Amino acid sequence: MKFEILRDPIWNNIRVDELTLRLVDTDVFQRLRYVRQLGLAFLVYPGATHSRFEHALGAYHLARLTLAMLGERDGLAGASAEEQAIVRAAALLHDVGHYPFSHALEEIGQLHHEDVARPLITKGHVAQILSESISPSAPERVLALIRGASDSPLQGLISGSLDLDKIEYLKRDAFMCGVPYGEIDVDRLTNSMLLVNDPDTGRPVIGVREKGLSALESLLFAKYQMYRNVYWQHAVRSATAMYKRMVEDALRAGAIDSELLPSYTDEGLLHRLE
Repeated sequence: MKFEILRDPIWNNIRVDELTLRLVDTDVFQRLRYVRQLGLAFLVYPGATHSRFEHALGAYHLARLTLAMLGERDGLAGASAEEQAIVRAAALLHDVGHYPFSHALEEIGQLHHEDVARPLITKGHVAQILSESISPSAPERVLALIRGASDSPLQGLISGSLDLDKIEYLKRDAFMCGVPYGEIDVDRLTNSMLLVNDPDTGRPVIGVREKGLSALESLLFAKYQMYRNVYWQHAVRSATAMYKRMVEDALRAGAIDSELLPSYTDEGLLHRLE
């Protein structure tokens, strides 16, 4: 299998296979280059201009490494190569439905970004690539993982209390903001992951070995600290409140079509509002 190498400030070398490159080259994914991961946080933390594009690549990277480690320990519970490809694709595509400036527009009643993602993943170019390269059912299975509605035992890697998305964004956001709150023992945590039987359902789910509990605690504490100091920082929330009011007024006046909101980039929407 051929790979391309992308350099990343958080994870260093990210190996990208041919299927992933095809997905990255779609218009749906390329829009994420121009959607900031932290919305208006850059007004307070000037370095927080990173995009959902690099975050999505980071989540894919963590999914690829974690699946490889689970496989080395025979911890995949018989998950096929096809199932693993779907997990990697879901990690890559999990944010394609995001509005400009992060989650703010969901707070004014717009569709959740996972609902916005449905037609972007199950129709068009992305769906064609997934169907041709993995299986005809791949688009719907990828969407189910992203929405947390999959029967896959690997669901917890994509959506759950210790999913790879969370590990990635906490690490990247802390680094780009220049704050020391995102210190997560990523290697220890991912190396401690395994499939265990859910005591309620008896089905296999993602869990953590006892030796990884301290690493899990580092994840939970990093999330608390980042919400307290970055995501819910008072000036960031004030700027976000003004932005939401501006978009609400524009929607009410008919200056913006709500159905087109998911197609805008950050700067594209600001220009339209102006």
